[in-house]
Amino acid sequence: MKPYADCGPCVLKWIYERLEAPLSEAERFTVLKRVMTVLSKDLEPSVNLGALCNRCLETVEEFFPATAAGYQAFKAKCNQAALELLDQAREFIAKADTPRERFERACGIASVGNVAPIGAPSAPFEFSHVEAIIKGKAPLPVQVGDLFEATSNARHAFYVADNAGEIGFDSLLISLLKELGLRVTLIVKEEPFFDDAGLKDASFFGLDRVADTVLSVKNVFEPERTPPEVADAFAKSDLVISKGTGNCEALWGFPTNKKKIIMLKVKCGPMAQEMGAPIGTFFVRLEDSAAPAE
Repeated sequence: MKPYADCGPCVLKWIYERLEAPLSEAERFTVLKRVMTVLSKDLEPSVNLGALCNRCLETVEEFFPATAAGYQAFKAKCNQAALELLDQAREFIAKADTPRERFERACGIASVGNVAPIGAPSAPFEFSHVEAIIKGKAPLPVQVGDLFEATSNARHAFYVADNAGEIGFDSLLISLLKELGLRVTLIVKEEPFFDDAGLKDASFFGLDRVADTVLSVKNVFEPERTPPEVADAFAKSDLVISKGTGNCEALWGFPTNKKKIIMLKVKCGPMAQEMGAPIGTFFVRLEDSAAPAE
C-alpha cells in the first residue's frame, strides 16, 4: 500500500504512544526526532507504507525492551479474554451446514478479533464483536471475493498474525486450513513488540501444534527484507492471509503471484479509501493477483 499524507502523523503517533510510558522525557524527545527524521526523508507517495514504518521502527528499537514487562501483562489479559470465548466461537463455526459456510464463519470471527486501536491501547482488548456474532446479535463482516474457492485451490498458506488475544481466533481459521489440506506457515513477531502476538502467544493457543511452522519476524513483515527461512516459506506459499492494518500496509498491492486475503478493522481514512469501506467496518477481502497454476 502506498501512503497518504495522513499516514505520516499516524505512523509517528502509533510508534510514540506505544513507547512513551516507561521512557524519560529526554528519551521521548529522541524517539520523536528519530521517527520524524525518517518521515521527513523517506515519506513519498511511491514508497511502501509497511517498509516506511519499519525504517521508523528500526531507529528506536533500543527502547523496545523498556516496554516489554507492561505489554507482557497486557497480552496475557487479552489472551485470557479470547480464551473465554474460544469454545463458543468454535461451536458457532462447527454448526454451519457446509464447509464453505464454516470457512466463511471462521474468516468473520478472525476478522472481528482485530480490535487494537491506532493509538496505544488503554485497556486489554475486549472481543464484544465476536460475542455478538456467535450469539446471533450481529452479522458476519463483509467478505469480498470467493475466499473459499481461493483457499480450496491453494496448497500452502502464509498466515501473518497481528495481535495477542486476536491470535486465539486465528487458531480456529488455521485449524480449518489444515482440514482443507493446506500447509500453514504462521508468522508472529519477535518479542518484545508491543501488543503484537509472539511465539508465546501462539503457543498459548496451541498453534505451535496446529500450524506446520511458526516463524517470527522483527517489526512488520516485509517480503523483500526478511530472514531467509521466512523468505523461503513466503516464496513457496500460494495464499497469503494478512491480519491487521500494519500487515495490510506492507502487503496490499505488493506485486506477487499469490492470492491474498486481507482481514482487518478499517480504522482510518486512507484504509477506508483503499478498501472501499467506512471507518469502523470489519472487512475480509480477497486480492487475487495470482497467475494461473502451471
